[in-house]
Amino acid sequence: IRRPLPCCVQKGGNVTLDNQITLCVCTYNSSRTLEHCLTSLRRALPKARLIVVDHMSNDGTVTLALKHNAEVYQESIGLGWARQLCIDKVATPYFAFVDSDVELVDGEFFRKAVKILGDQRIGAVVGMSRGHVFAFGLPASLLVLRKEDFKGQIIPKWIDARETFYIQRRLDELGLKTVYIKDAMIHRSQFRKYKPEWEGANTRLLDSDVLKELLFSLGVIILISLNSKNVKNIAYIPFFYLKFLRGFAQPERWAK
Repeated sequence: IRRPLPCCVQKGGNVTLDNQITLCVCTYNSSRTLEHCLTSLRRALPKARLIVVDHMSNDGTVTLALKHNAEVYQESIGLGWARQLCIDKVATPYFAFVDSDVELVDGEFFRKAVKILGDQRIGAVVGMSRGHVFAFGLPASLLVLRKEDFKGQIIPKWIDARETFYIQRRLDELGLKTVYIKDAMIHRSQFRKYKPEWEGANTRLLDSDVLKELLFSLGVIILISLNSKNVKNIAYIPFFYLKFLRGFAQPERWAK
């Protein structure tokens, strides 16, 4: 499904931030949060190319995406395939992954990110949630990358969570660092019920050292909980990790 894209070059042909970066949003029944997400992106970059890859939603997600003049592609495979499709479609120097349940609150975030990526030693800029203190890993909820660093097949189509493992692997291969920008967004997480099992199952499928990934995942779970500053979330850490291990032990059941 396509809509014509508005011109993103200012009068006289000047290069603008809008035509330097492509915004990529992967969706699945995201109508409850997508309006806030896309409105905030259009506020920051009114004329940037916006790609939405949708996992066959049936709740009006596609209608909302088209309302914001997005290019919409529908798929039935999974998140890894959707992320790779976004990468394949990018033709600008920079691109950003933005989760459909994220609202951008720092209107200058993309400008800051592109400026930071001017340093060739840096390969990724992550936007952190408002109020969060601890930075960790490579979350794709708000992530800006250089296209030239991600040519070809990066993410296998069979992975459905932990797909950022493969993005991090490419950054490591190139010897590139990650920079974090605080207070960039609000993240209204959806689909929490079986998230630990889903993450655990896909962690099991990674072609990486098992013990290393189990310890890394535990560290991320702890930091996410501490960032929330919520006593209930902190107390829930061992239960979350046990659910994660359940998924890890049964990838055939929980991977999708």
